[in-house]
Amino acid sequence: MATQHAVLTVLGGDRPGLVDEVSAFVLDCGGNLEDSRMVNLRGQFAIMMLVAGSEAVMVRLRDKLGTLRRDGGVHAELTDAEVDQPCTVGATIPYRLTTTAMDHPGLMQSIAHLLRAMNVNIESADTTLRCAPVSGTPLFEMEMVLSVPPETPVAELCAAVGRVADDLNMDWQLAAL
Repeated sequence: MATQHAVLTVLGGDRPGLVDEVSAFVLDCGGNLEDSRMVNLRGQFAIMMLVAGSEAVMVRLRDKLGTLRRDGGVHAELTDAEVDQPCTVGATIPYRLTTTAMDHPGLMQSIAHLLRAMNVNIESADTTLRCAPVSGTPLFEMEMVLSVPPETPVAELCAAVGRVADDLNMDWQLAAL
């Protein structure tokens, strides 16, 4: 029996017990949680879970998704996924890019566009809007984990990020993981 994968996404108002309810839903359907990301976005809680199971498990998850939506008061979707094995060695080099700038539109898009042009994949990204300690100015902080292919010279990547960061008045750091 082949293992299948699907991504379960859930969005709802943050409250105690939401993660318990969603993880119990997966378990009750016979699924196994493999990877997940969860975050409270100023009162809205977002969950993304990679769920594994047999074809019968995937059918149960789909059949009972309406119950999760209704009983949990959440928006929920299940999307089939073909996944890479977690322990395969990739032909990329992992890096972490961190940035901070006074908030204004286009910060994420500018960096994402540059990375795309250099064939660098964004594996994960976290952004936060914080107030500067003294002035209270909104600061946009971003942390990305990147996969840099061997054919992308790291020196050129650093120079390109530096140029974009200078244009955006952004502090940044790129470091190998």
